[in-house]
Amino acid sequence: MKNDIIRCECVDMSVDGLGIAKHDGLVIFVKKMIPGEIADVKIILEKKNYSIGIIDKLIKVSDNRRDYDCPVAYKCGGCDFRHISYEYQLQLKENLLKNTLADFKITNIIKADNPYHYRNKVQMPFRNNKMGFYRKNTNDIVECDNCLIESELANEILKDLKSLLIDENINKHLRHIIIKHGKKTNEVMLCFVSDDFNIDLSKVVNSISNKYPMIKSIILNLNDKDTNVIIGEKEKILYGVDYIYDELDGLKIKISLKSFYQVNHEQMLKLYNKVLELSSINFDCRVLDLYCGIGTISLYLSRFSKSVTGVEIVKEAVSNAIDNARMNNIENAEFILADASRNMDEYLLDKDVVIVDPPRKGISKELINSLKNSNIKTIVYVSCNPATLNRDLHLLKDTYDIGTIYPVDMFPFTTHVEAVCCLQIKK
Repeated sequence: MKNDIIRCECVDMSVDGLGIAKHDGLVIFVKKMIPGEIADVKIILEKKNYSIGIIDKLIKVSDNRRDYDCPVAYKCGGCDFRHISYEYQLQLKENLLKNTLADFKITNIIKADNPYHYRNKVQMPFRNNKMGFYRKNTNDIVECDNCLIESELANEILKDLKSLLIDENINKHLRHIIIKHGKKTNEVMLCFVSDDFNIDLSKVVNSISNKYPMIKSIILNLNDKDTNVIIGEKEKILYGVDYIYDELDGLKIKISLKSFYQVNHEQMLKLYNKVLELSSINFDCRVLDLYCGIGTISLYLSRFSKSVTGVEIVKEAVSNAIDNARMNNIENAEFILADASRNMDEYLLDKDVVIVDPPRKGISKELINSLKNSNIKTIVYVSCNPATLNRDLHLLKDTYDIGTIYPVDMFPFTTHVEAVCCLQIKK
């Protein structure tokens, strides 16, 4: 059946952005096909229970299809929905959430006012004088000079960096270029990830820092291990300091290389507003913020609560969080270096509200049990993975009433979606 061409209709969308078509009982996942479309599909891969195909010829075209606005669309692994109108992307994400979280109520997604150039962090591989993004599921670099979801300033800096690196013949040991951009302050951090700590980048550093005075930090990070992890343990400052600042709703935020900071500044504010609304905190509330990162949610909520305790396992992030509290003269927030997945019982004892914002793997079983035994009245769960959110809510629902789930489109043009919901202890 491989290489056969089959006419079929797309009836749904998969979680990774493939159209789902059916033909004589066969399920076919089709790249770049939109629900409602009919196409002649060429089968390129056969599996036991499904096949994968590509569009050979579109017969019926969806009104939601749009022309590609990116020259490397679908060559790189960055965007999944460049062929789909933004409004329909939102609908698809809502549908994906409703399918994944079928037992819970989902409200309309909170859309982005501007879905372009929202990312404040860029990670680009650099090898054989090529700079770009990895083709999906490969280590092949697709060169990209103007990414439409990355910061416009980052795009400009990367173009000049590429020319400088090629001119100086600095290619052999570099692995990645990382840029962090404070959208409100316009401060920039630049990091070179290399497998050689003795690489000479002095001319590149001088040129790029002179042309872009908003660059406040240039770091060389050592990663000499054969791993998919981008950032290594050791680093040294080549220019400026080892951090930049951004501003969040009047709060000054210090950001280091290894600390987590939401990539979409505007949507981050909408998300945090929803967290505040759902938590129903007041000045008598003691809040525990688990997986707190550099303390952005903690500091945001500290202005409306009695106290906030943030817990985070990344040392650099905790250091940033403490500095952020000090810089903003916030005295009712403390930060603890610990694993939020383990041994949280003592921290839960005297708290009224718990915020959990875990990584994609969700909450550990140990933390689930601690929450269920804690008698905490209110939990606000922020999730970047609907599958693990669904799993965890089912584990908590015998102790907590699960409120409406609010999707937030933190990552336009991708299949990813953030979600937040409130859990109230059963009476």
